[in-house]
Amino acid sequence: MPCSHSVCLSCLEQLAALPQADMLPFMLCPLSKDVISHVPKSYTFTAHVNNLFFFQKQRKDVIPSCTVHPTEQLLYCECCDLVFCQQCQTSVINKKCTQHTVIPFSIALKRMSEIVVYRAKGRLRALDQAHVCVSQEIEQLDRNVDKIVDQINGTFQEVSNTVENRRRDLIESVRVRRDEKRKVLKDQIEAITDEKKKLAKELESCQLDVRSMARQLKSMDTGWERQLTQPRENAFLKLNTNSSQLICDVQRCLVDFGSLTASTTFPGETVVELLDSASTFTEVKLIVRTFDVDCRPRTSGGDPLDVRLQFEDDFLPISVNDLNDGTYELSFRVQQSGDYVVDVDIFGRPIKNSPFPVSVSSHHMPKWQLPVELHQPVKVAINGDHVLHVLDTGNERVRIVKDSGEVVNDIKAPCLSGGTAVGMALLSGGDMAILNWRTKSITRLGPKGDEIQVWSINFSEFNEPIDLAADHRGRYLIADAQKVFVFDSNLRPQFSFPTRGQTVTSVNVGLDDDILVGTTHGLLLFDGAGRFLREIPILKCAFDLECSKTKGDYLNAFNLQISRYKGAFVFYIDSYGARLRRPCGVCVAGQCLIVDHASNSVRMYRFK
Repeated sequence: MPCSHSVCLSCLEQLAALPQADMLPFMLCPLSKDVISHVPKSYTFTAHVNNLFFFQKQRKDVIPSCTVHPTEQLLYCECCDLVFCQQCQTSVINKKCTQHTVIPFSIALKRMSEIVVYRAKGRLRALDQAHVCVSQEIEQLDRNVDKIVDQINGTFQEVSNTVENRRRDLIESVRVRRDEKRKVLKDQIEAITDEKKKLAKELESCQLDVRSMARQLKSMDTGWERQLTQPRENAFLKLNTNSSQLICDVQRCLVDFGSLTASTTFPGETVVELLDSASTFTEVKLIVRTFDVDCRPRTSGGDPLDVRLQFEDDFLPISVNDLNDGTYELSFRVQQSGDYVVDVDIFGRPIKNSPFPVSVSSHHMPKWQLPVELHQPVKVAINGDHVLHVLDTGNERVRIVKDSGEVVNDIKAPCLSGGTAVGMALLSGGDMAILNWRTKSITRLGPKGDEIQVWSINFSEFNEPIDLAADHRGRYLIADAQKVFVFDSNLRPQFSFPTRGQTVTSVNVGLDDDILVGTTHGLLLFDGAGRFLREIPILKCAFDLECSKTKGDYLNAFNLQISRYKGAFVFYIDSYGARLRRPCGVCVAGQCLIVDHASNSVRMYRFK
């Protein structure tokens, strides 16, 4: 039918048999209800049907046939996308189609033509939509240009008004100064006129004595000449300007003003990516990479990004950082696990993979593991150059290594022999201090491992040294089984304090040189003088604890708990995917480094 719908002969006969068929002056398609207008409207409905019957009888469909067997109709396998003849048995491929859906090739051609027409119509609709979008972009461009032109005109009008106001102020100041000088001179002219009239009157009267008049003129002569004969004011006025410098400054300011920024970013090629696995309570970072219409990466920023973070029906804050190299960093932090959606629009249009799903997990896997060989490590520390120092007791050494895995140096010394070193602290100048539990001594080593000084601790209260730390004043903090001892930089005893009946497992330095003591029952906080401040509550666990350096974090056999310095619990890291088996050392330097004695590894976890 003209509307591209097919109607079988049986349906046409039923349509012709309808009672109202002879009364209608036109025919309707039974599927789309379109009016068939290829024949005159004076025809009745039955005439339409008869006309279709006539064309049905006159039409001769071209049925594709086999070149070898002209009487055989070609068949089409939908699964194999293959055209074949049923009589041609020489092809092995045809035998595979016996279990597939096979239809005559003529029907397949008709279906294909309908599919092509459908796709073409869809393409037309897409082109119409594209025409509308491009037209809207042109209108938006014109509006932006008008807005910018108005902004330029407004700014220059303000500049022009400022210049005009300054011109008027200068002219007004010149006129005011002129009026002041003119008034003085006018007053002097009036004084001269009055004096002149007075003398003329006296001369005319001839009543004064010649001698008295001469004396009077002589006494007035000096002051009179100074006050009346010479102008009391002058006509000097000068405008002090540096016109050339002013013009140069104005030109420079005008050149620097109003740089026009344009962008070749094509939202349809721009993508957003997740940089790392997303976990709760830690910062989740994504990167937006912009490309132009030819898929070339952009190298400059300044694009107007509209970013939205949605969780269920709520919109959450998300920050955008322009890196000025064609990329944009997106970051957010959430406390609830689940599936989040990030929508990114540029120029009001979504980018290629927007909306972008982000699955935030409650688990925290290690982000990095030190790629070096270790055996029974117990402590880790990091200096200002991001170089790690690992106390590798199984190999009787301190391994100095970069975070990339490049080994800088291996330090071996007598204090490390026997695997009895339990504590390590980095000192100023690149030195380090090693605590040996068997010899009850502290050894100071130089940056290259040379032995500088050895202190032995031999008093009765010192029973079983466990851990070592050094504060910013150079004091040594040594953890014993039931006490913490404080020594000065020359290892002279200062004081000691008990740990409230709890067995000590570690010691470290907190904020303002506070002393953090990890015990089998909790984390105790003392001030720099050893006075107890508070106990930070922890999760119940059956293993030892390690306090961190600055944030009040601590570790048990499976979890790294993050708490505020005042004791408020934040969250915990469960080391999912790489369980901690026997953690025995922790170091906080931007991220959290943990030594696992059982797995011979140093792992990094993000806690912020």
